[in-house]
Formats: sequence, C-alpha cells, structure tokens
Amino acid sequence: MREIDLGLWMPIYMRIAAELGLDVEADREATILMDRLMTGKEDKTDELEYLLKNERVIILGNGPSLPKNLEDLHGVVIAADAAASVYKRVVRKEPDIIVTDLDGPPDILEMGSLKVVHAHGDNMDRLRKFVPLMKELVGTTQVEPVGKVHNFGGFTDGDRAVFISMMAGAKSVVLIGMDFDSVTEYDILAGKDLIKKRKKLEIAKWLIEIAGKMGCPLEEVSKWR
Repeated sequence: MREIDLGLWMPIYMRIAAELGLDVEADREATILMDRLMTGKEDKTDELEYLLKNERVIILGNGPSLPKNLEDLHGVVIAADAAASVYKRVVRKEPDIIVTDLDGPPDILEMGSLKVVHAHGDNMDRLRKFVPLMKELVGTTQVEPVGKVHNFGGFTDGDRAVFISMMAGAKSVVLIGMDFDSVTEYDILAGKDLIKKRKKLEIAKWLIEIAGKMGCPLEEVSKWR
C-alpha cells in the first residue's frame, strides 16, 4: 500500500503544527516508540489495502448526526475512534476498520475490527499502555514513517481515514457524521479542550478538501453535516 508523498504532506503538516503549537520532535519520538512497540507484531497494512481496494468505503465521524444516518449502509465501514461505539450500539455490528489515536472510549479496543493506531507526541503513554495488548494492527504517524509505522496522510482520525481509503485505492468514499461545526457530548464529558477540538474539525474539513483535489473519490458530499 503506497504512502503519502512527503514532499506534498510535510508542508501541510508543518502548517498544522504551527497553528496548533505541536511539538514536531515529540511526534517523531512517538513514531520511533510505536515502531519499537510493534516489534514481533504483524504489520497488517496488506490486509488494510485488501479490505479497501476497489471498494465503496463508508467513513463514520463521531458527530451528533451520526446515529440517525446509520441505516442501510453498503460498503466497507471505517469508524473514526468513538464513532465505533455509536455504530455498534445502533447497528449492533462492529465496523470493519477503526482509525484511532487511542483517546476514545476503551470498548473500541475490545472490538474485532482491524485497528489503525496513530502515534503522536501527546499519546505516548496510551501507546505504551495499549499497543502491547493488541495482536495485530497498522501503525501510522503524521511525520516521517519509521519501520512498521506508516504515513498515509491525514491528521485527525476522520480525515486520516479518508487519506487511507484514497491511498488504498478505494472506488468511492462516503462521509457520515462528519459534523465539522459541532462537538459531541462525548467530547464534553471527556473534558476535551473544545476550542482546540473546533480547530481540529476545521483542519479535518480542509484536509478532506485537499484529498478530494488529489483524486479521492468522494461520493456523497451531501452527507457532510
């Protein structure tokens, strides 16, 4: 499965890092940590590509509109972090793939879905705690890839799922529950910085627009809320 062109991606990432005050070197440290934690684990990137290539992909964001838009989904389902819990509660099924940086509800780690786990400077403690418990996964980063840790593009779980689908050769991509102007009850209860969360939602929308210009086959933009 091909990775993002770093010549294209790194200027985008550096702009995001400057806007949010991210520690770029901490992101690189997290990438090295993730690669070390994956020692002895099978890199499931080939399986990820197999699931997505030439398929209609449904990407679920954890926006307030998600629960009412989960009927009659036809395609491979990717849930962005906490959206997996909503999907399982409403549909009583697990998504095919979960894209997460491990800050969502703990029940997603118990699901049998293929997990794409993201390493960044702010989640190294969660990586140390949870990655050793996982038998198989795909590791990702937002800086230069190292070993078994890949950069397919994307920054938040939702837009990263879009880039992953594009890089895997999906036939089409549908977005559901991508409420770029709303935070969820989960964000509030989890005590997240809502100002920073809203900035990240703006960045996610911008990155999905970039993916569309790069050729990502977004099928139903009308489903954006």
